Amino acid sequence: MDITNNNSTKRPFLERVAMFDLDRYYTPEVRILCHFLMWIVFTSLLQINLFIDSALPFDQAAAFALRTLICNVAIFYIFFYGVVPHTLLKNKVFPTLLFFAACVILWNVLNHYLLLLIANHFTIQSPYYAKSLQANRDASLWFIISPKNLLVSLAPMFYSLSPFFFTKIVLSIIRFYSRYFKTEKRAVNLERDFLKAQLNPHFLFNTLNSIYALSLRKDDQAPRVITHLSEMMRYTLYESDSQLVSLEKELNYIGNYVTLEKTRYKQDAKILCEIDDTQVNGHLIAPLLTFTFIENAFKYGLKDRKNGFIRLFISVENDNFKFLISNDKHVQEKKKEVGGIGLQNAKKRLQLLYPDKHFLLIKDEEATFTVELSINLI
Repeated sequence: MDITNNNSTKRPFLERVAMFDLDRYYTPEVRILCHFLMWIVFTSLLQINLFIDSALPFDQAAAFALRTLICNVAIFYIFFYGVVPHTLLKNKVFPTLLFFAACVILWNVLNHYLLLLIANHFTIQSPYYAKSLQANRDASLWFIISPKNLLVSLAPMFYSLSPFFFTKIVLSIIRFYSRYFKTEKRAVNLERDFLKAQLNPHFLFNTLNSIYALSLRKDDQAPRVITHLSEMMRYTLYESDSQLVSLEKELNYIGNYVTLEKTRYKQDAKILCEIDDTQVNGHLIAPLLTFTFIENAFKYGLKDRKNGFIRLFISVENDNFKFLISNDKHVQEKKKEVGGIGLQNAKKRLQLLYPDKHFLLIKDEEATFTVELSINLI
């Protein structure tokens, strides 16, 4: 039994629509073909309707259908590829109204001159269409673009354009919903991967080994180290799955992590951690945003016994979270990207959680790797 397929049939309709990757199949070539087919199908249906229902000769029905096609094509592409992206989607209300009025005028002017062309080349026997052509011939251009005539023409213009506007709007909604759904899914997957990587198994093993070594020596630090690890585990299991956490708890977690990492090194190791928590009260932050940067510093730094170092500075100034960490780089690490996927995931989390509210600077220099981060917590 295929459980995956069975679950997919139970998905809501909108979710199944959203999961369809329209951008993958709707290439520029396919888009051009679809537009071409759309105009051909609707124009052909209109021509058949004029030929059968209105009893117009085939060539006259084709002429009226072609007239409608030219008017609709002009307004459709001007509106959706000119007015919408440059005014409507940019919340420019007055220019949108101005260009919309221009589209109405253009549709009426095109319709007027195309009907004149039909009247000059065909002898229309149908009383209804003959009367309409005569009324159009007698009308001046000023009457065609007069406010009264423009208002009267809105209904037939919308009726003529409605199939094409409806098709375009439905496809745009599907594309938007699909992109939104994929973005949300990507965010969920990123958060899931982040949660999986909160506490690296190697870190746990190293910490347990350190505790074991301290206990063998009956070192007084062993209970304190166990306490730090217990607080970290509690934070990871019960706190960090929230969207926002207390900044005070977050800084306490970082402090515990650095303390535990220090147990792996000699006392003279150049590990500097300065956390200014004087202005952290009341602030909230997304959990473990800086954990990857700190973990990478301990992973790649302190390789050189003489020149190895890790420097970490954290503070809050005027509702801005300030984070700065730097570490030395070993010669062998210079040939590959330090941090790799972890850094990319950290960048994506910042973009998702704090768009336009953070500043991130990563400097990968010859012998030093530095990360500077600032987040507006308001």
